[in-house]
Amino acid sequence: MMNDTYLFLFGGNPSQSEGSKTFAKQAGKEHAKIALLIIYREGWQDYLARYTEQWIKSGVNPENIEVIIPDQDGKLNYEAATWIIEAATGIFIGGGHTQTYHSLYTKEPFKRLIQAKYKKGTPVAGNSAGALLTTQTMLLSPYDTDSGEPIILNGLGLISNILVSVHYTKWNDADNFKKGLLKTGITTGYGIDDNACLVFKNNKVHSYLGEEHVYHIK
Repeated sequence: MMNDTYLFLFGGNPSQSEGSKTFAKQAGKEHAKIALLIIYREGWQDYLARYTEQWIKSGVNPENIEVIIPDQDGKLNYEAATWIIEAATGIFIGGGHTQTYHSLYTKEPFKRLIQAKYKKGTPVAGNSAGALLTTQTMLLSPYDTDSGEPIILNGLGLISNILVSVHYTKWNDADNFKKGLLKTGITTGYGIDDNACLVFKNNKVHSYLGEEHVYHIK
């Protein structure tokens, strides 16, 4: 019997209570082992609570939250990271500079490993950059690139035939997003506000969580 797959896409706020607690529950609550994939930034430890606070409130043991992060030079311990992901009952990809996230976490061994875990029923979540990474085709808004131009990239491919836009209302991204849909030929898109979370179960829309909106664009 196949396990159900769950994908949680946060628009910009990883502390969004309803989405975070639902993810923690799906990961196993007090039995959860969560792998948190982030990128290096100065004072990164100060930002961890934004991800972990709601999980811990849901019963997750803080000692069972493992952070995967490159060092200051952008180098990652792939062996240690692989062990953490293989043991995880939940995988969360954080937010920040999307192009850096893409260069680190859509490559092997991560791509195959995360795909395999997801297919076996390990819930995967992404916030902002992390949400974009989960799709087959990633559309980066002009607000999200070093060049100020939109970019189309290949993501992890956990879900296909959709495009996702994050910080949707905050970035006033509707026009850019519609152009991206036309350019890629993908007919279905979801614009996710900062305080919203879009949940897929078995690659179909399951629920909209949070205090703000998810916009379905066809």
